[in-house]
Amino acid sequence: MKPLKLLVALFLSSIVLFVACKKPTPNSDYLSKADCTVLIDSLNTYNNSIKAIFNSYCAYSPCHDASTAKKSVVLDSYESSVAAVNKYSTKFLCSINQDKGTVAMPNKLPRLNDSLILKITCWIKNGMQE
Repeated sequence: MKPLKLLVALFLSSIVLFVACKKPTPNSDYLSKADCTVLIDSLNTYNNSIKAIFNSYCAYSPCHDASTAKKSVVLDSYESSVAAVNKYSTKFLCSINQDKGTVAMPNKLPRLNDSLILKITCWIKNGMQE
């Protein structure tokens, strides 16, 4: 009888674990839902807004600067930021939105406020202008 109870307990535990481990939502969900009409596209460029966000919350040691970058995600220049978004296209916005199943970014810090996330999302949605 004990082996049956153990088997049932393992089965139920695996179901709970399976349900709790949600796959990350693809970036396209965030991109399609983003209302970018509230931003002026010509001002929401890497140099005008995204660089300051990345420098403040991401591109410093030991996170995403060129010398200590985690998982090759370097966010301290335009070129490397575009490369990181393209390389991790299904996880980049999911991590910033701190979805379950992703590594929450910024690491060990509170979630970025919605206006900053919207700027990053719309920058990506509108072609990552320099």
